[in-house]
Amino acid sequence: MIKKGILNPAVNNALSKMTHLDTMLVSDAAMPLPKGVERVDLAFTLGIPPLVPVIEGILEECIIEKVYIANEIEKASPALLEEYRKLFGDIPIELVPHEKLCEMSENSRVCLRTGETQFHYSSVLLVCGCPY
Repeated sequence: MIKKGILNPAVNNALSKMTHLDTMLVSDAAMPLPKGVERVDLAFTLGIPPLVPVIEGILEECIIEKVYIANEIEKASPALLEEYRKLFGDIPIELVPHEKLCEMSENSRVCLRTGETQFHYSSVLLVCGCPY
């Protein structure tokens, strides 16, 4: 049994396939997910699990070099945007229109769907970095 870190085998498998510049979408419960992209559905009930703890777990396991977030978050969920800025620290965040984020997600290696329902436009597209 794994001692710490991500316990979900589907998430572990998906993360282990990520390479430099691959993207992964970590979405709220309502985000339209692209067809043909591997999907790991973590949603259990509305709100469970929330998005932030899932991102925290990913940041413990993966090198992320950039984050894309829908610019609509500025008006719809400013408190979450502030939390994201703290969570991602020095990792650059680029705000793009939600429609563009949806288009960009079509090239993702994996989509992780959470049960997040509290915040609108909370989905993030993470760009994997390189350890050297």
